Amino acid sequence: MSTIASTFSNSRNSLLRLSVIGGLIIGALHFVIQDWIVFGIWGNKLIPTMQYVASGAIGNAAFAGGIATALLGMLFHFLMCIVIAGIFVVSADRIPLLRRYVIPGSLLYGVGVFIVMWFIVLPLSAAPPLPAPQIFQLIEGFVEHILLIGLPLGILVQRNVNANQ
Repeated sequence: MSTIASTFSNSRNSLLRLSVIGGLIIGALHFVIQDWIVFGIWGNKLIPTMQYVASGAIGNAAFAGGIATALLGMLFHFLMCIVIAGIFVVSADRIPLLRRYVIPGSLLYGVGVFIVMWFIVLPLSAAPPLPAPQIFQLIEGFVEHILLIGLPLGILVQRNVNANQ
């Protein structure tokens, strides 16, 4: 049997566990570095940022909900991160090429997450449209998705592959 034949013990619990762990890791990294530090430098406050996340589901009412809708936004943020991690973890388990090149694949996955979030999820959500981003904001968002979403997932999956060999 090849050393890359399977990433996990092929149990659903193992895939779910790794997806939740990965989602919590990337959710925390994204929350602290992007939502709190970077957006804070740009002058955005944390509560309205999390309310904007909640507005994706409940529209403009999120901005009148105070801390409750900010917490709802945080819950949505972490749930989305768990789903994003789950897609990568299951893909790595099912696609041999991705298992073989997990780090480059994870970096490309970060690019894909950026594209899907900006050009599919946000436009289809109930969130109010954002002003057109400046080029440095797009570059920062692009790099941030690669380094804070793709790379940690790749490292997590690679460590799990090495642990199961």
